Amino acid sequence: MFFIITDYRNAENKYEIQGDVALISIMKKNGSLLIAKIDVEDIDKVKEMGTWFAEWNKDFNSYLVQNISQTKINKKGKPLKQSLQSVILDTDVKAPINHIDGDTLDNRKSNLKLVETDVNNDYEMIDDSTISVILRDKNGKDHARALISKRDLNNVITGRYNWVEYRKNNDIFVLANTPKGKVYLDRLLMNPEIGESVYHINLNPLDCRRKNMKKRKIN
Repeated sequence: MFFIITDYRNAENKYEIQGDVALISIMKKNGSLLIAKIDVEDIDKVKEMGTWFAEWNKDFNSYLVQNISQTKINKKGKPLKQSLQSVILDTDVKAPINHIDGDTLDNRKSNLKLVETDVNNDYEMIDDSTISVILRDKNGKDHARALISKRDLNNVITGRYNWVEYRKNNDIFVLANTPKGKVYLDRLLMNPEIGESVYHINLNPLDCRRKNMKKRKIN
């Protein structure tokens, strides 16, 4: 049986040096401990930030090493919560960073990579007529797939668009954010007139193959 530790965010961290790696004990909300890794050369910088703790992050589907800044505040004037990886790489707290081996507790610089958000989507050939476009989340992780017809590849995979899955209420869209606003993949491909919408025949909004879409009048 676990008991909730109300001050887990202030539990003292213990540091152990093993060669070039420093191990940090961090506490979870239930009072149990996890061990995080950093490079020994980053110990002083990490200690200066105060106490570190572990909190579950749904985007990473894992625990992140977190800290409540003693000097920085957010837009609401409250102390800023920051992640260990952003401190290690000296980036903005919202900058997307990947842990190369998938271990979010391993925050050695060799295991961290800043995600490029303006690069083209990767894609895979499904068959002679179908392309699967890889949609990544804000952290650069493979999140979903959109299907397009092979004939549309050069119009979809360009330097102009970075396609993502977008959810609003119960609706799902494939879109790209641009300086001029949102561009919807199905509308880009079908080019509907004013007063028309794009209908996905199999009701799967991620399936943007030509044979699965048709234009129809908006009632």
